Amino acid sequence: MRGGRSCQRGWSGRLGRPLAVHLPGAPALEVDRVTVLYDGRPALEDVSFRLSGGERLAIVGPNGAGKSTLLKVVAGVLQPSSGQVRIRGEDPCGHICIAYLPQRTEIDWRFPVTVLDVVLMGRVGRLGLFRRPGARDRALVREALEAVGLSDLAGRQIGELSGGQQQRMFIARALAQEAELVLLDEPLAGLDAPSQEAILKLLELLRARGVTLLLSLHDLDIAAQHFPLVLLLNRRVVAFGPPQEAFSPEKLVEAFGGKLRALPEAGVIVTDPCRTREGEDASAG
Repeated sequence: MRGGRSCQRGWSGRLGRPLAVHLPGAPALEVDRVTVLYDGRPALEDVSFRLSGGERLAIVGPNGAGKSTLLKVVAGVLQPSSGQVRIRGEDPCGHICIAYLPQRTEIDWRFPVTVLDVVLMGRVGRLGLFRRPGARDRALVREALEAVGLSDLAGRQIGELSGGQQQRMFIARALAQEAELVLLDEPLAGLDAPSQEAILKLLELLRARGVTLLLSLHDLDIAAQHFPLVLLLNRRVVAFGPPQEAFSPEKLVEAFGGKLRALPEAGVIVTDPCRTREGEDASAG
């Protein structure tokens, strides 16, 4: 498999891996002709786009479109087969400003850690592996837990949380991290409507803090209502821009193919019956 290497993020020069710097005037995120191959098959092909600081992007596409793969490449978890990702002008490796929240199905919820432990992990990048958190670190963690409404559950084991609480915990970790770029992979999958609304309100908190946000979704209505920019993806970029432009019937048919029915008067209906789990197909991301 190509595209399977991951970078090693460093904390400081004393560990031999200096932190990445932010170049003045560079975009918050630039994805330049990125291709990812799995066993010779493309999961992403020639994907390019850029975001300025504080912009919010919903990545939408059918199952197997490469949404999870794209987020992993931006996070530095996965190296592209070709092309390049730049965060503020530099490779993702070494950045402590990136918070990546994978799909809930990728987490071992039996792992014996508490909500407080997970949120405190957001400070590790700034502290280093061997330094104990100080008063400011603990204050930021408390503020983050309060902001997402989990202060009373700080000592709860993570597997005892509901799906919505688990997502709120990860958002708290991003807040404690003081992240500037937050990547969320299907954070609304499997949640009921009230839990989805709670998560969307917390994303407004990130917006108010000037955080650049990328979020993968299957729901076109949520993308159109809550995100000023959308990336319609099916391995390649089908459309990138405001939802009223990107979600034209022609572009949606191009992205979803036989999984979409176009209705002349009522707009479009998208169905994605081939989903094998929450989020992406395991073979194609």
